[in-house]
Amino acid sequence: MTDLSPASQKLLREIAKYDTGSGVLFRHASRGRYSHPNTLTTYNQRTFWPLTGLGLVDDGDSDSAPVRITEAGRKLAAELEEKHQAEKARKKARPKPSAEGATALRLLQEIAKHDGSLVYDDGLRRVWRVASRDGHRASISIWVALEQAGYIRTDRVSSIGGQRATVTALGRQRLAA
Repeated sequence: MTDLSPASQKLLREIAKYDTGSGVLFRHASRGRYSHPNTLTTYNQRTFWPLTGLGLVDDGDSDSAPVRITEAGRKLAAELEEKHQAEKARKKARPKPSAEGATALRLLQEIAKHDGSLVYDDGLRRVWRVASRDGHRASISIWVALEQAGYIRTDRVSSIGGQRATVTALGRQRLAA
């Protein structure tokens, strides 16, 4: 394929999407950037250079001219779009977290050890921890899967987000099995 940066690849796909023959007229933005007129996404000036250098787009050697995609650019953009769609489909195909998975069962055991303890949210990676800031942690989606399966119950104990996790009778049965 080519060694374009991800930003240049995205820009090429965007130009191909919106160039219907008359080109796409990017507007000057601050600090050496240009704004896409349809999406208002800004791109650094150097993101355009590989595209013009490889002959994938033509800007008429002017910063104020519309950017037109060439036939080679359209072909590469189609390949990149197909690859992008395949990657999106692959990411969507990931299985949802299950209350029966190994991570969920390990989390259920930790919650049972510290039954009634507070849950801590790290605020950054959407991860909750059991009993202390150094306790066993798992993504929020696994906590939700355990709660939806009826294995745990979380109760809000303060208005600033404090929660208490307890194992239900069904959760204790699952642990005993």
